[in-house]
Amino acid sequence: MRSTLRRTLIPLLAAATLLGAASAFLPAAAATGTYLRLAHLSPDTPDVDVTVTSFARPDWSVKLNGVGYGDISGYQRIEPGNYTVAMRPAGADPASAPVISATLDAGEGNAYTVAGLGKFDGLALKVLADDITLPPSGQARMRVVNAAPDAGELKIDLSGRTVLDQAGFGTASDYALIDSGAPRLTVVPASGTSTELPVTIDAGGVYTVLVLERQGALVAEVKADAKGAEVVPAGGVETGFGGTAGTSGGPSTPAALGLLAAAGAAGALFALLVRRRVA
Repeated sequence: MRSTLRRTLIPLLAAATLLGAASAFLPAAAATGTYLRLAHLSPDTPDVDVTVTSFARPDWSVKLNGVGYGDISGYQRIEPGNYTVAMRPAGADPASAPVISATLDAGEGNAYTVAGLGKFDGLALKVLADDITLPPSGQARMRVVNAAPDAGELKIDLSGRTVLDQAGFGTASDYALIDSGAPRLTVVPASGTSTELPVTIDAGGVYTVLVLERQGALVAEVKADAKGAEVVPAGGVETGFGGTAGTSGGPSTPAALGLLAAAGAAGALFALLVRRRVA
């Protein structure tokens, strides 16, 4: 009897462990939640430290140190609710008054980019609503953020077709639906030289084009916000919410919840096995 029971429960235990671990890495199509990322898009503003603090849980905060112009973090999953986002000069006392701050009212199931936009003397933290839902089959979604003050209003062409127009400095355009493939992306400023950027647009992807000025030249960078079921926009950072960030008392991530579920299922079955063997 004990041998039969052991042969039955051990495979179940292994299966429960694998299922729990697998749930930690669900594709984006199966993931829900509220997401936040941060961006420094003010060309004449020095490096800053950025702190995100929850109204409901003052003990929960995330801090990014030394964020520079053109930096944009990966998405961090947060709980719905109200948050304060504050920028201070890099290395400043966290208790000092921020250079600028803003309030975010994060709704369930939404994604946001809080960006420092404009020149330093008119710097503003703007909350951008990110649409990371799946676009129609065979298409992608793209917008442009104009962080190049000397470029004037921008136009974005894809293989000769204008998809975004009249994007003013310090603003983000609406998303436009585009076809997938490997088009030639051209950033056309109101003044100055156009910039071409070869890109690969995946079906089901959502993209943000950052237009920056570096050393007097116009630079365009394409950031993948989401890629359907292939990329979950959480954790992992290009320039933030990672190695330079400190987190205190934060809410559980989907991966952590999945691993906890695996551990719980494994523990329960293991306990059952031990009790039955003792009996």
